[in-house]
Amino acid sequence: MSYDPQTLARAVREQRKAAGFTQAELAERAELAFETVSRVESGREPPSLRTAVRLADALGLPLDVVVGRTKAAAVSEVWRTGADVRRLVELVQRLDPKAVKHLLAFIRALAQPRSLRPTRKGQRA
Repeated sequence: MSYDPQTLARAVREQRKAAGFTQAELAERAELAFETVSRVESGREPPSLRTAVRLADALGLPLDVVVGRTKAAAVSEVWRTGADVRRLVELVQRLDPKAVKHLLAFIRALAQPRSLRPTRKGQRA
């Protein structure tokens, strides 16, 4: 497969938008300058390997998807779930320890079988 900067630019832009990030948000998550993301998405500057890997990690996708070699639809659900879990871990690490305890209690409640979950009036569902 030959290198096409416009294919790569389009793939990065599509994946960023699919993730719901602005260019600034993606740059922050990838620890890159906003201008770098802008230049990559416009096709003005091919990303270095380091930049491409950081973009892939920030988007929670395999490098092949970010550089346009593989379509995102071909990425397995297991990979997507793993990426979601990684994003959750990143966010939880920023929380106050008291908030983490509350979040853990909430997640445990969600993980209970539906029949054991409390209803609004304190009864079982």
